[in-house]
Amino acid sequence: MEFKKLPRKFKIGAMLLEDPVPTGDLNQVHEILATQYPMIRHTHIFESDAVLSGCGTYLEYSIKLPPAKTNG
Repeated sequence: MEFKKLPRKFKIGAMLLEDPVPTGDLNQVHEILATQYPMIRHTHIFESDAVLSGCGTYLEYSIKLPPAKTNG
């Protein structure tokens, strides 16, 4: 039996992003994504957050954004 490592995709709101570092760990991915999308800087991505996609061809990590702050 041969096991295949599924590719990762990251969901921020309605955007579905490809893995910028397919061979890297989640900390490296988070650092790169945080430079491109500053709103995820204070979030975390864990291995246990992965969900198999509906089509079963990739793992999807949903990044939950912190609530927007307002004055008042």
